[in-house]
Amino acid sequence: MNNLQNIINRQANVSRKWKKDLSTLTNFLNIPFPYIPLLIEDISTYIKLNDYENNRIKTIQTIGRIIRKDNIDMIVDLKKEVLFPICLKPLHKTDIFFKTPRNNKNNIWEYNAVRVYGTLIRKEFQIVLGISAIFEVTDINNCQNIFRILGLLARTEYRQIPTNKEVNKLFKEQWEEQKSGEAFLYHENGAETFDFMFRFEYPTLNVNRQFNFSRNINERVDAFLNRINCNVTKIIIRKRKKYSEEVDEAIKKSIYLYKNDIKVNGDTLCKTILEDVNNLKLVIFDTTFVIKKNMPIVNVITLPSSLLCGFPLYPNKFESLYTSKKLSIFKWYKNNINDPKKIWLHIGDGYLYTPNTSDIGYRLKLNCTPKNETESGPSIEVESKKVVEAGPGNCPFDTRHMFTKFKLTGKRVTSYNILANVYASTSYSKENLFPYCPEYALDIDYRKQLILKELIGFNSDIICLQEVDNKIYDNDLMPTLSLLQYKSMFNTKSESSEGLAIFFNEERFEQLSFDCTVIGHNTEMPKFALIWSKIQNEKVKKRFLQRNTTAQVIALRSRERPLDVLVIANTHLYFHPDADHIRLLQAYYILLYIENLIEKIKQEHPQINVSILLCGDFNSVPECGIYQLMTENYIPENYKDWSSNLEETVKGVSLTYNVRFASACGTPIYTNYTPEFSGCLDYIFYEKNKLEVEQVIPMPNDEELALYVGLPSIVLPSDHISLCADLKWIT
Repeated sequence: MNNLQNIINRQANVSRKWKKDLSTLTNFLNIPFPYIPLLIEDISTYIKLNDYENNRIKTIQTIGRIIRKDNIDMIVDLKKEVLFPICLKPLHKTDIFFKTPRNNKNNIWEYNAVRVYGTLIRKEFQIVLGISAIFEVTDINNCQNIFRILGLLARTEYRQIPTNKEVNKLFKEQWEEQKSGEAFLYHENGAETFDFMFRFEYPTLNVNRQFNFSRNINERVDAFLNRINCNVTKIIIRKRKKYSEEVDEAIKKSIYLYKNDIKVNGDTLCKTILEDVNNLKLVIFDTTFVIKKNMPIVNVITLPSSLLCGFPLYPNKFESLYTSKKLSIFKWYKNNINDPKKIWLHIGDGYLYTPNTSDIGYRLKLNCTPKNETESGPSIEVESKKVVEAGPGNCPFDTRHMFTKFKLTGKRVTSYNILANVYASTSYSKENLFPYCPEYALDIDYRKQLILKELIGFNSDIICLQEVDNKIYDNDLMPTLSLLQYKSMFNTKSESSEGLAIFFNEERFEQLSFDCTVIGHNTEMPKFALIWSKIQNEKVKKRFLQRNTTAQVIALRSRERPLDVLVIANTHLYFHPDADHIRLLQAYYILLYIENLIEKIKQEHPQINVSILLCGDFNSVPECGIYQLMTENYIPENYKDWSSNLEETVKGVSLTYNVRFASACGTPIYTNYTPEFSGCLDYIFYEKNKLEVEQVIPMPNDEELALYVGLPSIVLPSDHISLCADLKWIT
């Protein structure tokens, strides 16, 4: 210890207050209180020394156990159970110094350390050395009793560590425990093959490699081990040019499989050991792997190509086995691309992360530790290919969110045609339908960030979406909104890749039933069959039956009012301009379909009160028949919609319905806004005598829309505008 001990003794003699400075040139931990930077010996080299039990370490060496607490590396002293933060970072001998009474800087170490290592932690399929992040240069001042605490935590003498076989034995056991790894075996009952994977490290040869195997369950154990040996040895031999002696020494060692610490007979079939993997270990040279079966694992995880400041970010692909996303641990990091040290700073936790202004220009990394109710699997990391960019600025829905900051005692309903990617990504769409929209703003990786921010900010209890791509539902909407307590249903339109989705808040509603119908597939439905028989124009019937228009209907019981049930229908009617008559028949079909489902629900739950919501993109302006049917309950035989296509004129048909609806958002000037057409096509219809409107979330005004030629734009992700309203039951 020499120099360090002399300084301590001198300070003790000068003052009993022990209020002096231990300082570093860099503050390595982002914590508001003092910590001790410790140089850690090359442990693997140390324990290999023949006289390691009597060897005296040349640098500060931790004797206590390293743990993680409150995101800070801590040492638990073996005797005192003292907790104190540490920094494990490569340091030079001049990096840490002690201030003398004359404010001189005395280096703590007289000589360079051998090496410096961080805390051993699990990462993916390997054990790695965790390093704390570097922050701004500051000094640590006024560290009272700093060396007294240091003495409790570590032996700090140069070649003067007391010989203590018990402590050294504990230390070696801890190192061996951390050195052992995990191998993961995956096998489904009845499958002829199994998957086996592990990460193999051999530090002295600079080997760090992931190995994956798919083998037949009827293979003998010795053949399985020979395959592992062959693949691992092949990697090690590549290091012979640089590490000749070490390679020769390594390949002399063998690979074994142990069950209950007894070597498994090589003639044993793999399917036998698959039956019970408890106490099953694989030894590859000197490294022991504890084998675990069907642990949580992430097979695929990717980040989107567009990262926008102020917009929610999450994996755009997440495929896993035996994993609960809600229980899994997600950690976000950022890295300055111009930083030569490439240090990753921890910036957030959770599946969702919203980048802020300080992240602009940084690449991001996501670390996921998959978990389920009983197990944790190997961590996996993914880095973004691009940096975080500035967002588009204030979006019209940001202003609308001022009215939806809090959930209400009533029910908030949103209906939104989000513009399917299949209709926005084609060359025709870019050149003819939306030429005014920048191509990057039509990209789904850009638009989906705006869509999710808009939906999340509405804090709705019920969300009805149209034109939902199946991939966007599977990879974006469903996994993200499910973490916010939304349950959902999704249906495509026959063979189409886009369709309808209903989300509802599970904390407020219990699902009683769900059904989906392709309109026109059941023209024998009571009441509709009567109307169908009156239509004599075969062209009308053919066109109606050829449509893949779909409707979802869900029955939700209120958890606050168990006798009240909402029956919600969601649809997207046929789009063609000359098809008002087809849409009118489709709407009438949905109303009768809802009526039949309500009759079934009431048979099962005779005490309930049922109220109806019908949401969607109806492709029909208020002046046409659908609005008339919903609000006036009657369409006469001579109504104009029947002759929207002269060759398909419907004669002798009138429609009546006995439930009076109103439009929750009224009839806005625009719910669809493009240069070719602007008007009201979307509605939230509610049963007028059972529900009433508490609040309509204001639509974007003309000035906001006039800033752009049409929608979508860089601030609104669809050619439609979302509808949002607060409803309550009439007491």
